[in-house]
Amino acid sequence: MSRSARLLAALALLLMGVASLGLNHLRTAYRLGQPGVKISAVPVFDEKSKLARTNSVALPTRLPGYRARVEPMTKIELDNLPPDTTYGRRTYASEDLSFQAQVSAVLMGTDRTSIHRPEVCLIAQGWNILHRRTAKVPIDRPAKYDLSVQRFDLRIQSPEKNGPVMRGGVYAFWFVADGRLTDSHVQRQWWLMRDLILHQTLQRWAYISIFSECVPGEEDATFERISKLIAATVPEFQLTSGPGT
Repeated sequence: MSRSARLLAALALLLMGVASLGLNHLRTAYRLGQPGVKISAVPVFDEKSKLARTNSVALPTRLPGYRARVEPMTKIELDNLPPDTTYGRRTYASEDLSFQAQVSAVLMGTDRTSIHRPEVCLIAQGWNILHRRTAKVPIDRPAKYDLSVQRFDLRIQSPEKNGPVMRGGVYAFWFVADGRLTDSHVQRQWWLMRDLILHQTLQRWAYISIFSECVPGEEDATFERISKLIAATVPEFQLTSGPGT
């Protein structure tokens, strides 16, 4: 971790501590910010097709060049995240079925624990993070800008009849709120606490992620296709554009 990243992390922790001291007061004084993503009246279901939420993050249902499929939320997610969390999840497959990726959105309500470090779930599922890096994805609507995302290259060993098989994957993610965009979990926490203390506003952060499995060694090609999917989907559901402040 670089010196600036360590300093940012320390400042975020300090601000979190200060925020905790006045949390009881802030709970009655803050206002809830507007989300940086669109919300639609499309319901969300669990793995048993039971209604889980009456609305969702408005991920596009139709996308040129892709087939879209609504995905359920898992019992683990629904049981462990706050009840006012809003979700969105769809799988997009290219017309020739040579590429497939799952896009997920988790939008917090009044409980900030809806969003945690992305590494937590990946490691819990057995994935190993080989490489971490920041990448820029060009977005051309509503205005041209580069969306900064975190890219994780992954590996997992799966048991098969003829012995264990190594699988690869690429995971990209970022965070968005009203007027805020970042690929950093620490930066997101800093802004959340700063807005809460200085402006008495609890920003409704959303965590957006895209995952695609791939043959080990094909991570760069897979991320190129993920980038194209990001460029196609983001203008459809994300309200905040530009670098964020």
